Amino acid sequence: MTLLDADVQRDPVLGEDTWELFEVIEDSFGVNLGDYSAICGLTVSELAEVVYKKANYPTEDKCLSAVAFYRLRRAFETLFDIPRKTIRPATFVGDLLPSKYRAARWLLLQEHVGLVFPALRIPGWLLCLSLVAPPALLISVRAFLWFRLSAWWIVSGSFVLILLIFARIIPAIEARIPLARVLPEECETFGGLVRVVLARNYAAFASQSGSSCEGGVVKALRQLTATQLGENLEQILPETRIPQDLNIY
Repeated sequence: MTLLDADVQRDPVLGEDTWELFEVIEDSFGVNLGDYSAICGLTVSELAEVVYKKANYPTEDKCLSAVAFYRLRRAFETLFDIPRKTIRPATFVGDLLPSKYRAARWLLLQEHVGLVFPALRIPGWLLCLSLVAPPALLISVRAFLWFRLSAWWIVSGSFVLILLIFARIIPAIEARIPLARVLPEECETFGGLVRVVLARNYAAFASQSGSSCEGGVVKALRQLTATQLGENLEQILPETRIPQDLNIY
């Protein structure tokens, strides 16, 4: 039996995805969860209780969602000269941050407020094009230039070209022209952006403004887990077990 096999048998639940999730939770809530293996299998509400007790945030009668909303709204007003009365929870962030300037302004916002924002995403059409273009190119070469490319060569060549595109070409272009400009789905409205930023920076808000109740930690932990895993918030319930009910390892 190898050492790797022994580790898998001893710790069958804790995998890389779960490890990364716990690290993000520690960073967001400013706590040390200790031995990750010991907390595997806890529900979201049970883990929130652990986080709340470890964090020992000061208790004040403030709504952290409101604190986060006003802080982000002031940033938009200060940096981009957007009238505060035009920013409401239902306001589309895409209307406030045009695609042309979104990447630069997204970074500027993070630096201004000193908080961690979710990463912008590369457009889906570009990802699809990166997957479709290599086989289409090789098939065209075979059809129009009379190159004798077998099906095996087309498949293997497409695989190599796709790896090259994602490993070399896209990063090289991204270094000169920011390609990631698509807002995360949960951040399409200003209220959604506020919830995600609060969840990702809960310790920063709670340590300054206080946390009114443990329920706030549960809500933030649900949002953080959904954002980290790219899931809908409705799928992350207080009784959801980590990682068993999340289809991660």
